[in-house]
Amino acid sequence: MSHTDFWIIRHGETDWNAERRLQGWRDIPLNPNGIAQAEALNAHLQERFSDAGPEHIYTSDLQRAYHTALPYARSCDKPVQRLPGLRERNYGILEGQLWSALAGFDSAHTHNLAIELDPNEHKAEDLATFYTRIRQTLNTLAQKHRNETVMIVSHGGAIDMMWRAAGNLAPNAPRQFSQRNTSINRLRIISDDSWQIVSWADTSHLPQVVTE
Repeated sequence: MSHTDFWIIRHGETDWNAERRLQGWRDIPLNPNGIAQAEALNAHLQERFSDAGPEHIYTSDLQRAYHTALPYARSCDKPVQRLPGLRERNYGILEGQLWSALAGFDSAHTHNLAIELDPNEHKAEDLATFYTRIRQTLNTLAQKHRNETVMIVSHGGAIDMMWRAAGNLAPNAPRQFSQRNTSINRLRIISDDSWQIVSWADTSHLPQVVTE
């Protein structure tokens, strides 16, 4: 039975990440720390996977994802293909706002719950639409690249949906992992539409976060 292996990576840091603003489809660039993270990711992948790299590299069509993949793609001399289907969730009129200013939504975000939005009121994607978009995009890539390894650079919310899909969980199920910028996740999709998590939220290449 054929399968496709995915390396799934969250983009590097942006100023809006640091400020805890909803980004969604806003095309926010990497900040200096995000650029450094992309370079560190490149060094880590070259060292750890030098003999078993991906045959293909895809990112969302937003620049923070594309520029995270670019250092590694250049080192491997591989093209980066941009897919709108790998975008973050469309947060509509909430994009650019601080999580802390969103009464009700901030509490859900803090407790790792996906928030439901109204397409009419918020001009945003509802959870079911977002979940379906992400699942269909990965299934299409899996069918296109059978028995190959594919690297994806996407977004925190999108990666959460991939984790839920792999666990056959509802789109609003609480997540169990935090996705730091440039975290590495590994997923296998079998040809019978079976999704298997290999590893998730790997931050071994990142400086450790000190908590008090």
